[in-house]
Amino acid sequence: MMNGDATFVAPATPYGHSGLAVVRINGPESLAVVQKLAPKIKGDDRKAVLSKIHTTTGELIDECVVTYFKSPKSYTGDDMVEISCHGSPSIVDILLEQILSFGVRSAEPGEFTKRAFLNGKIDLIQSEAIASLIQSKTSSSAKINSNTLDGLLSKTLKLLSKKQIVLLGEIEHALDISEDEVSEKFLDHCRSEVSTLKYKFDNLLSTYNVGKLLNDGICVTITGKPNVGKSTLLNQLSGLEKALVSNQPGTTRDLVEVMLDLDGIPIRFVDTAGIHQTDDKLENMGIDKAVKMINKSDLVLYVSDDINCKFSINYDVPYIKIINKIDLHKSTLKDNSIIHISAKNGQNVDILLKKIKKALMINTISSSTPHLTTLRQKEALSLCLEDLKAALQSLNEVRPNLEIVALELRSSLNSLESLLGKTTADDIMNTVFAKMCVGK
Repeated sequence: MMNGDATFVAPATPYGHSGLAVVRINGPESLAVVQKLAPKIKGDDRKAVLSKIHTTTGELIDECVVTYFKSPKSYTGDDMVEISCHGSPSIVDILLEQILSFGVRSAEPGEFTKRAFLNGKIDLIQSEAIASLIQSKTSSSAKINSNTLDGLLSKTLKLLSKKQIVLLGEIEHALDISEDEVSEKFLDHCRSEVSTLKYKFDNLLSTYNVGKLLNDGICVTITGKPNVGKSTLLNQLSGLEKALVSNQPGTTRDLVEVMLDLDGIPIRFVDTAGIHQTDDKLENMGIDKAVKMINKSDLVLYVSDDINCKFSINYDVPYIKIINKIDLHKSTLKDNSIIHISAKNGQNVDILLKKIKKALMINTISSSTPHLTTLRQKEALSLCLEDLKAALQSLNEVRPNLEIVALELRSSLNSLESLLGKTTADDIMNTVFAKMCVGK
């Protein structure tokens, strides 16, 4: 259970050997605790101080750079200290042990960011963006998550929220002062405003698929019979010898993966065991893995080296038919559904990549456009949009009931506030922060 009054500590850098490691202490006792280990620290706000840190028995731990951030000018909005030490796990462990001995507790996952949220430094969307930014797999996803953290999506939503509030105020004013029916001109104005809001929310909701792809990535499985060039294709796509290539059938028995950046979308290509009938126990285990991988994929590349292959494919996922070893074939099939390639020399692999992009509907991504990136965001905005649709439907009735329209607009605003974290259930909020690393 998180206690906002307590002082807590955690490493802010991954555990392991590195040039530097950072340990964060947050809370009212953070400065006092550090001063027990390094009396030289006087508590000058935002000033980095080089200081030797000792144990309570006087043994040197390390020479560190210590920076004190006085509330509210810190990441969390609380008093906070960052200790930059040499990146040895042993040094970090000793440092943490000493800090914990003063009654400081270990931070929970995402607790630093949760304090920032609770102190009004960031909203819930920006909180989610921090976790997404850390996990970004491509430069495009990093840019979009960085823009979200900078407030691009939040500002867009707040602007739309403001427009709804203005419209709701106009409707409630009309209800207060009007003794008769409101004018058709005012109703047309309301219809126009709600239609515009609905259009903008629709556009924003349409960004979710791209945002999700950027953060989660796409899985493309390479399958086919043994020895048709699946591993060679993986190596050609990656530019590396990730998969073992041999003329011996059954060489690939386990899944071999490589992550590629295709126009900003992270794509995980998976090479699988050749699918065929065999009595070999190990090969059958590999084939079982291959089948399971195919069923989990977003796209399947079915590879054959037989120019007369009939491609009897029964998958519940999209697939592309490929005939490999074009360099050894005297002719090609005139079938637009089949791509002829040479995985060995790269012939037509560029065409294959274009077909993959088309199959996955990957288009040029604008990192300057706000994107929804989490299911929570999508669901909250969908509820908001449903209420706007209901409001527009009410306005289009023969005798619109503005009280019902006002109720629907208020419900839409509530969904927006939930999206930004202004009115969010504790269990939902805790789930957001629990996905983060401990030092964040």
